[in-house]
Amino acid sequence: MGHRLAPAVLAVAAALAPSHAAAQTEAIEPTFQLDRKQDVRGPLDVVRVAMSRQLDGRLRGELTMRRGWKSPGEGGSLCLKLYVKAQPDAEPPDYLVCAGGDPLAGRVLRNRSNGLPRMVGEAVLTRPTRRTIRFSFAPAAIGEPARMRFAGETVWRGARCPRAAGCRDLAPDAPGAREFRLRRNGSSG
Repeated sequence: MGHRLAPAVLAVAAALAPSHAAAQTEAIEPTFQLDRKQDVRGPLDVVRVAMSRQLDGRLRGELTMRRGWKSPGEGGSLCLKLYVKAQPDAEPPDYLVCAGGDPLAGRVLRNRSNGLPRMVGEAVLTRPTRRTIRFSFAPAAIGEPARMRFAGETVWRGARCPRAAGCRDLAPDAPGAREFRLRRNGSSG
């Protein structure tokens, strides 16, 4: 009986092998931008901002700080700035994907010309390392554009920030932003 199962097991294993190998070759390759090291003094000094499309079609943004951090603090935030139609050197971003609060909550916000940004979706947050936060969100939340430009921004308050409005770091430095093309069934590059 064991000899009859062996060919069946081998046939199943052979059928599964190509799909497993194909899944491994479709690794996520983010488009990223490095920032100048130690361009600000503070707990949320961004050194890398990245954007990619996940295998499930959702978008994934990532901010990496110079040092580990626990929370952006009261009134602090970590955001991706997404420019779909707006120009990074002259206008506010069309969308913000932000993490803030305690515990951290993720939101996709659309800027409005006549008021405060409006929430248009949720972002799932993960912390793969003590220095990094990832934002995962549906492309429909930002209108599924063919391309966009992105940058990162952190805001914090506290003993290491003398400004009442808070201190911030931009990555890349203003007015820089990195282009990202949204592709169906493919990775960025």
